[in-house]
Amino acid sequence: TGVDHFWSIGKQRIPLGVGRIWNPIDVFNPIDYEAIETDERDGTESIRYEYAFNDLSNVDATIAERQGAIRVKGFLEYADVALVGLWDEKNDRDIIGWELEGQFMESGIELRSEGGSFHDRTAGDRYTEFIIGAEYGFANSLTLLAEYNYSDDDNIDYLGVQVNYQPAMLWICNLLTVTNLDDHSGFIAPSVEYSLSDNMTLSVGAFIYFGNEHDEFGSADDRFYLRWFVHF
Repeated sequence: TGVDHFWSIGKQRIPLGVGRIWNPIDVFNPIDYEAIETDERDGTESIRYEYAFNDLSNVDATIAERQGAIRVKGFLEYADVALVGLWDEKNDRDIIGWELEGQFMESGIELRSEGGSFHDRTAGDRYTEFIIGAEYGFANSLTLLAEYNYSDDDNIDYLGVQVNYQPAMLWICNLLTVTNLDDHSGFIAPSVEYSLSDNMTLSVGAFIYFGNEHDEFGSADDRFYLRWFVHF
């Protein structure tokens, strides 16, 4: 191991994809947008190698059980760009994908996209799935984020909007909405988190679904939760 080479072995979070609500090319730990805590994802038992060509570009490879990925990433003037090849024997598919993330001129708006061409080994079909997103953070800690997700496998597209605000040092308020743009069903997920100490938080929230019973989200039951989290 030297300055340009990095190895990691064991259970780890593989940094794959740039989406915040969806990340379709992540075969290891994809985001569950209906989870109570989407930022907390199980790691993957894997071997990961990274080689830095220079300060702004690198190639990395990850091998896990019946899954793997190779990615080449670099900075091209205004954005980070990556090409990714993945194989996923657990779900019988292969993916040729991309990552794109950068600031829109000097506006402070962060633009991002990820997606790819998916090969379904079982059906022998190929389809495209991608996300396009934008995020902006205001000086008062208010952050607005929107993502559009489309897959021509089922010709369904989604829109997700997230608002995050910290009204005081120990409080965090969050609101996530996801809508199926075809049947107009979806859910609204508000939450409030309070930091009880340096290693303890308390949060309360809900998932409130809308739509008729034949829609994707319309038949789901509303959920409410109280979460006490302690870490050591």
